[in-house]
Amino acid sequence: MERDRLNLLPEDTCRRIYNQTKCFYGRISTGREDVGFQILLGPPFKEAPILFLGYQPGKGCKTPLEERAYGSEDRWPDVPEYVTECWPLAKCMRRIFDANFLSRCVALNAIFVRSDSVSVYYRDFCARVRKEINQFCLPRVNEIVEAVHPKKIVAVGIGTLSLFDKRAYPCLKGANGRVLMKAGKIAGRDAIGVLHLTGAHISATDRAHIDSYLRAFGNSN
Repeated sequence: MERDRLNLLPEDTCRRIYNQTKCFYGRISTGREDVGFQILLGPPFKEAPILFLGYQPGKGCKTPLEERAYGSEDRWPDVPEYVTECWPLAKCMRRIFDANFLSRCVALNAIFVRSDSVSVYYRDFCARVRKEINQFCLPRVNEIVEAVHPKKIVAVGIGTLSLFDKRAYPCLKGANGRVLMKAGKIAGRDAIGVLHLTGAHISATDRAHIDSYLRAFGNSN
């Protein structure tokens, strides 16, 4: 049984998790606006140079009905959205890394349920349901990480890393002592969490430090 699990392709693991999520989402969204969900932002490449983990997908431009017609709730985009999309974080990623590098990376969300912002998510889902969502999503993120076996992990948002490791410690600070990055573990693997690249107010000096650190991190062995 263990050997069979280890021989599974990342795609097999992800398809199973997508099916589980559709059932789970159908249950927790009852009586609420159908905001949809998103797990992967691109293909689950084995041994990707970096696995980027965001906190939660935004509301998106498509309606849930359009998403289902497109198939995004049944599969993932053919090309990582950091390469193809025009939303601020995608543009920011392309400023730091070249498109060829990003096209080989994996990106997914820690919390699968869509929301305009974390504050809206907290408003629309009570603490009990959010706890249930965490208990469903976070172990499945660990499963995807284990299946993909990325060379490195970058959590977009220090709070994203804290979902998995409350003991993460500062590894990069700005000129005024502000913590720009923390180091910790996700699915037992070394990971860094960076201030959200578009959601946090970051000075030009600190942004240059972050960009330089991430480029070096991506190119290191």
